[in-house]
Amino acid sequence: MNLTIVDIILIAIYLILIFFSGTLVKKYIKGIDNFLVAGRSMGFHLGLLSLMCTEIGMITYVYYAELGYKAGLAALIVAFPPVIAYIFLGRTGFIIKPLLEMKISTIPEFFSRKFSKGVRFYIGIIMAIGGILNFGVFPGVEANFINIVTGIPKEYLLLTMVVMLTLVLIYTVVGGMVSVIVTNYIQYILLSFGMLFITVFGILYVGWDNIVNSATTELGEKGINPFTPTILEGEFGIGFIVWQILLWIALLVGWQAISMRLFSSKDSKIGQKIYTWSGLMFLSRGIMPILWGVIALAAIGKGIDSLEALPLLLVKIVPSGLLGIIFAALLAASMSTYASYLLSWSSVVSQDIIGSIVGYLTKKEMDSKTQLLVSRITMAAVMLFIIWWSLFHEMEGYLYFYLNMTGMLFIPGVLICVTFGIYWKKSRTLGAYLAITFGAILPMLYLIWPNEVQEYASEIGWGGFVVSLLGMLIGSAIQNIFQPKLVGEK
Repeated sequence: MNLTIVDIILIAIYLILIFFSGTLVKKYIKGIDNFLVAGRSMGFHLGLLSLMCTEIGMITYVYYAELGYKAGLAALIVAFPPVIAYIFLGRTGFIIKPLLEMKISTIPEFFSRKFSKGVRFYIGIIMAIGGILNFGVFPGVEANFINIVTGIPKEYLLLTMVVMLTLVLIYTVVGGMVSVIVTNYIQYILLSFGMLFITVFGILYVGWDNIVNSATTELGEKGINPFTPTILEGEFGIGFIVWQILLWIALLVGWQAISMRLFSSKDSKIGQKIYTWSGLMFLSRGIMPILWGVIALAAIGKGIDSLEALPLLLVKIVPSGLLGIIFAALLAASMSTYASYLLSWSSVVSQDIIGSIVGYLTKKEMDSKTQLLVSRITMAAVMLFIIWWSLFHEMEGYLYFYLNMTGMLFIPGVLICVTFGIYWKKSRTLGAYLAITFGAILPMLYLIWPNEVQEYASEIGWGGFVVSLLGMLIGSAIQNIFQPKLVGEK
C-alpha cells in the first residue's frame, strides 16, 4: 500500500462527510423540478463552484496530463478555447439567455417546443448514446488511477469501480441536484488545495528548466510550439483551434451536465454571470493538469502508459502523509463529476426517451412522482452500463479526442438546431432531423476507426459543424417549399 494509516483515516473522514451531507438533503426533494434542477434556486457563487466541480474529475486530470505527457508544453493551447466560449456566451447571452427564459430542464425539451416531439425523442437517443459512451470510460480510467496511487492490486479494479460508483449513486439518487450542489462546497475546498499543491510542489520538485528541457529533448520543437511545422499543419494549429471553440460553445449549450447547472440558476442574469466567470476558472482547469503531464515527462521519462503518467507522478513526488489529502481532493473531483453525469444522462433517458414513449402511448405526461421514480431507476441502469463498458472497451489514440468525439455525436446538431431554432423563423423539423444526423456522421467515423483517421481529427471536428449546418439549411428549405408554414404555426 502507498497510503499510510493517516492517509486512510483522512480519506475515510472525507467519504463519510460527503455521504451524509448528500443524503441529509432528501427532505428538500419534493418533485422532479427539485430533483433535476434544484428548484431553479442556485445563486452565483454556488453556481460557479458547482460548475467548476462538475467539469473536473480524475479523468479530467488524466486526459489533460496525457496531453502534456505526449505533446509537451505545446498542449497548453488546449486550455484557451473553453475560456473564449464561456466569456462569449456569458457576456452576450447568445443562445443561453433565451433558453433560461424558457425554464426547461433538459436541452431535448427545447426540441419538442420548437420542432416536434419526434425530434425531441431522436436527439434524446443520440444524446444518451454519446453522453453515456463518453461517461463509460470514466470508471475504468479512474479505478486504474486509484489502484496505482493507493497500491491496491489491479485485480481489484472491478471492486474499486463498484464501491466508488455505489457511494455516488446512493447520495445522488436520494438528493438529486440539491445533493450534488451541497457536496460541491466540500469538494471545491479539497479540489483547490490539491490542484495548487500538485502544481507548485511539482515545479519545485523537478525544476522549471528541467521541465522545459524535457519537453524540448523528448519531443523536439513540437513539444514547445503548437504550430509546428506551420499554423495550418500543426497538430494544434488553426483547424484545431476553430474546432475547439465551436465544440466548447456547443458543449456549454448542449452538454447536459453543464446546461443543467445553467437551468438551475435563479434567473438568466445569474446564469450569464456564472458562465462569464467560469471562463477564467476553466483556464486553470486546463493549464495545471497539462503541466502535470509535462512534469511527469521530466520526472519519469518516456516508456510508460501515457494514461498512467499522472498517478505514477503523484506516487513519486508527493510525501507520505500528504498523499491522503491529495487523493481525497482528486476523489472529491471525481465524485462530483460522477454525481452530475449520472443525474444528467439518466435525466435524458428518463425525461426525453422514456417520457416521450409513455407520452406517445398514453397521450399524457407522467406525473412528477413517477418521473422521479423512473429517473432514479434509470440512474442505476446507467451505472451498470458504464461499469460494463469500462471493463471491455479498449482505448485507442488520445483519451481527450475520444471524449471529444463521443460528445460530437450530438453536439454539432444541438448547437445548429438550438441556434437556428431561436434565431431563424424558417427553421423546420426536417432541417432539425438532417442537422442532427449529418452532424453525427463524421465523429462516428473517428470512433469506429480512431487510428486510421486520427490525423484528421481537427477536420472531422469542425467538419461536423459544417455538415450539420448544411443539413439544417437543406432540410428546412425542402420543407418550406413542399410544406409551407401556416399562419400562427410554430
